[in-house]
Amino acid sequence: MIALATRVAGALAALVLVAGPPAAHLALLMWRGSAIATILIAIQAVLIAWIASSPLRRGFRVGACAIAALVILVLSRFTGGGPLVASAVPHAMAYLTLLVVFAVSLRPGGEAVVTILARKARGALPGEIVRYTRRVTWAWCWFFAAQLIGSTLLLLCAPLDAWSLFVNLCNLPLVGAMLCAEYIYRQWRYAAHPAERMADMVRNFRQIRAVPVNDDR
Repeated sequence: MIALATRVAGALAALVLVAGPPAAHLALLMWRGSAIATILIAIQAVLIAWIASSPLRRGFRVGACAIAALVILVLSRFTGGGPLVASAVPHAMAYLTLLVVFAVSLRPGGEAVVTILARKARGALPGEIVRYTRRVTWAWCWFFAAQLIGSTLLLLCAPLDAWSLFVNLCNLPLVGAMLCAEYIYRQWRYAAHPAERMADMVRNFRQIRAVPVNDDR
């Protein structure tokens, strides 16, 4: 019963993270100052705060979620852009968290996130694959940084609708494009090694929040 509840909660969380940004963007286009958009954005922010704070005690996690919700409500009510500006928060929280997790794993003596995921999927890894997965971790760091920089530049220089399109609609397709590009390159570059299914790679990517980045080796 507990396992079933955990799977259902995971499925609901995935649904919120995937469908939430497009739904928020649609709500912002139709009702720019609506409470619906604020609620959708706040749910995303709370969920991301809960996942990002998973190493902390439950009380601190609840506090982080409350702060995230409060920030969304304040931005929605007291800024000129309203919920549209508030929609920057979940995007920034998600990519800043991922950037920190991946970057910390690259410190000297540590094991890169992608290396850990590959080892979980395949067991012992040849030296060349270890080096490759470390470079892929660097590539993801640059991708996450580019998302944050691109969002900031569009927020400062472009119309708000164009910026919302980037953070709420183009967000996940860009992640998918990055996954596919790396997968195709790896299948070509390391064709002599056992092939990895795309489904396995996506499943491993979903386990990033459980990666012990502070485990020195």
